[in-house]
Amino acid sequence: MWREAVEEGQGRPGEAEVKKAPEDGWIQVQPPKDGPLLRLLGGELDDGEAEGIALAVEVGAGLLLLDETQARKRAGLVGLRVTGTLGLLVRARKEGRIDRLRPVLDRLRRESLWIGDRLYRRALEGVGEEP
Repeated sequence: MWREAVEEGQGRPGEAEVKKAPEDGWIQVQPPKDGPLLRLLGGELDDGEAEGIALAVEVGAGLLLLDETQARKRAGLVGLRVTGTLGLLVRARKEGRIDRLRPVLDRLRRESLWIGDRLYRRALEGVGEEP
């Protein structure tokens, strides 16, 4: 995931923040050790998703952030609880960590993340904002 977000994501939104996060102490970069699981997942998923799932299994993560549908299905098969970017943002809005969800979703749609119209409306309605 580090490689995807920082090395391959140079210049993309969020790259600088993720790159600085280990220094700030809120991200720990750790490669997975379970080679067989990683190889099994790597045959079906991108490296970042496969590594994320393998590491989450190894450390017993309570929640894994994944957006790709196939990766979410695989994570569920090995007993992991998952949420996506929208789920994380909806939670942040409900907890008052962000004032409004719509501008954040609009920026994501413009710059980096495909969000379908139906999901966009559901997320906004879920926090009481007009779609």
